[in-house]
Amino acid sequence: MKSCIYSIIVVCFVVSSVFAQSKAIAATVPASANPFQEADYLFTFGEDTERDKQSLAVVERALASSGKDYQWLWRAARVYYYVGDAAGKTEKLSWFEKGMGVAQRAIAEQPNAVEGHFWLAANYGGYSEQKGAFKALTMVKKIRAEMETVLRLNDHYQNAGAYLALGEMDRQLPRLLGGNLNRAIQRLEQGVKIAPDNREMKLALAQAYQEAGRKEDARRYYQEIIQKQVRTRAERDVQEKAKRLIGKL
Repeated sequence: MKSCIYSIIVVCFVVSSVFAQSKAIAATVPASANPFQEADYLFTFGEDTERDKQSLAVVERALASSGKDYQWLWRAARVYYYVGDAAGKTEKLSWFEKGMGVAQRAIAEQPNAVEGHFWLAANYGGYSEQKGAFKALTMVKKIRAEMETVLRLNDHYQNAGAYLALGEMDRQLPRLLGGNLNRAIQRLEQGVKIAPDNREMKLALAQAYQEAGRKEDARRYYQEIIQKQVRTRAERDVQEKAKRLIGKL
C-alpha cells in the first residue's frame, strides 16, 4: 500500500476481523445506548472509501456540536487517516494534518486513553510520507514514542498493532537510525502471541526471520498465510506478498 518505511503504519490493522467486529457491535447495541453506532457501522478501515467518507460525515457532524468529546475526536483521527490514505496525492497531506490535529486534541482530553495515541502515530506516518524521506526520518522518534505509549496503556489495541508498527520500524530502519532486527523479532513474536490471527503481523515476522537467516521459521509463517482463506482486499494483498516472498527462500 505504501513504499517507504511508514508502510508500517498502514499495515497495523487486521481489516477483516476489526471490520467484522465493528459491524457486530453496531448490530447488537441499541442506538440510544451507543451514540457512535452509525459512524462505527459505516467505517470500513479502508475497505470501502465511500463508506468511510459517510462515516466521516457522521463524525464531523457530531464534532460540530461536541468538539471536546474524546470519543468523537479519536474516531475523527481514525477516519481522517483512512480517507487520507485513499485520497489523491495532492489531497493526502491535508487529511493527515487534520488527523494529527484531532488526535492531539483527543490526547489533551484523555492523555491516558489509548486511541488518541495510536491514531496520532498513524497520521504522523501518513504525513511524514507526503513530506518526504527526510521529514519521515525526523518523525521516527515521535511515532515510536506514541506506539510505546500504546503498549503501556493497552498493548492489545487494534489487534496488537503497536507491536507491528514498532517491529517494522526496527526491521526496516538502518541500525544508525534506531533499527534492530533482534528487537524487531522480539516485538513481532510478542504481537503474534497476543493477536494470532493478525496476518500482517505474521508476514512481518516471517520477513524478519528471513532476514535473520531463519528460513524454516519464515517458511512456516508464509505457508500459514498462503493457506488461509481470504475475505478482504487487505488479506489478499498480504497473501500475494507471502507467495512472492516464499519463492525467494
